[in-house]
Amino acid sequence: MRYRPELDLAIRNLSLSTRRFEKIGIVGRTGAGKSSLTYALMRMVEPASGYIRIDGVDISTVDLQDLRTQISVIPQDPVLFEGTIRDNLDPAHEYSDEQVWSAIHAGQLSHLLDTPTEVFVSEDIADEDTFDDDDLDDDFQKGPWIEGVGLNKWVDYGGSNFSIGQRQLISLCRALLWRRKIVILDEATASMDAKTDGIMQDVIRREFEECTVLTIAHRLNTVMDSDRIIVMDQGQVVEFDTPQNLLLNSASHFSQLVRSKAT
Repeated sequence: MRYRPELDLAIRNLSLSTRRFEKIGIVGRTGAGKSSLTYALMRMVEPASGYIRIDGVDISTVDLQDLRTQISVIPQDPVLFEGTIRDNLDPAHEYSDEQVWSAIHAGQLSHLLDTPTEVFVSEDIADEDTFDDDDLDDDFQKGPWIEGVGLNKWVDYGGSNFSIGQRQLISLCRALLWRRKIVILDEATASMDAKTDGIMQDVIRREFEECTVLTIAHRLNTVMDSDRIIVMDQGQVVEFDTPQNLLLNSASHFSQLVRSKAT
């Protein structure tokens, strides 16, 4: 896989397979090619040669939209849209309120939705002649400002009224709602404090038991309970084994990464 024809391969000589519902950690130094795996799986960049198969089907033969509806990505800096929490979790309004709340509770996000957010409504909209109370949900109050709580909690453009860690929890709840067969965490906890990181790891272990989970991480403790770990270097997989086996080999790349983080 290469990003432009004139560039060197970003990933090369890669051959591996994962088991059903396996939890895979992906580590390596900056520029090793970890995130390139995500781009390849999502077909954001097509392979220069070879193929990727999901459930035995070559993904190059699958409609792009159909492919991406099988994969949830929780990135380091999630994209949130201006609107309500509900709009962000379920943009197409495919799920019931009960299903959305179930995902919110599973992702331990409900405490963030208790505090009202104030949203300015322009005077022409708030005018009694043009503004119908029926247009408002029960959680809203009419006036020049509308206070939103619960599913109506307001999200500013880009999620600027939430911290990075909170935005990642919202992205996690989105993945919990969608329940896709593959979940990719691309440095999802890199900007989190240790407490929020721990919350996310607990949720992932509990709620994604029946998903294949790929966790790309700089924090090695994030992947220590993975079933197996991929170690990448210069676009190649140099090791692929259980964390226990990799740590037992003091000469392994993974052991060297662990020691370098400890110093």
